[in-house]
Amino acid sequence: MTVISLPSRSDFDAVFKSPDAKASNRDFLVLAKHQEHAVSHRIGFVTSKKKIRRAVDRNRFRRIIREYLRHQNADRCADIVVIARQNPDRLWSTQYQTQLDQVFTKLFKTLQKPHGE
Repeated sequence: MTVISLPSRSDFDAVFKSPDAKASNRDFLVLAKHQEHAVSHRIGFVTSKKKIRRAVDRNRFRRIIREYLRHQNADRCADIVVIARQNPDRLWSTQYQTQLDQVFTKLFKTLQKPHGE
């Protein structure tokens, strides 16, 4: 599945104002809003220099999550915002893949429910 960037601030604001699903762990918070007629996920990142100091690490954080989503087969496409909570020091460990699985499984399971449940 292709993953594209959220193009505008209004798209970010729509996800922040009324997310359809939320999931989190110690390193990041993920918000999602279902899009009816979308053909791919749109993703945005909120990562500050205070949380992840080096640009190399911020970019790696983004690349890892984009690549993870690219390999997911979700029935419902969504606008997704990932917020870094702290420096994900385990970025290069195998545990990180497990954490991504847990968070996004919970997120997509919530998105699969019909709206209003």
